[in-house]
Amino acid sequence: MAEKINEELDSILQTVIRIELLAFFQANPYTRDTAAGLSLRLHRPCQQLEPALQALSAIGILEIGGTSKVTIYRLRSADLISSYFQKHCGDNT
Repeated sequence: MAEKINEELDSILQTVIRIELLAFFQANPYTRDTAAGLSLRLHRPCQQLEPALQALSAIGILEIGGTSKVTIYRLRSADLISSYFQKHCGDNT
């Protein structure tokens, strides 16, 4: 039972972190940073951010660049965030 609750809380936490990342990149669309740098900016442990960064990269919102030693994340297009929210949340105006 406790394991199921922990899984649900982890899922909710990852959703919150993805939203925080989306809000950050929407406010700072030209930012390029590492997971460690983003963790400092968002005041979150790096190990919490990495799955959310991978998820946003997998669906094409973030691009991964850098070198073999350093991974850099950046927003692919500022319009992607607004279209993502419109698609998933609808037009509430």
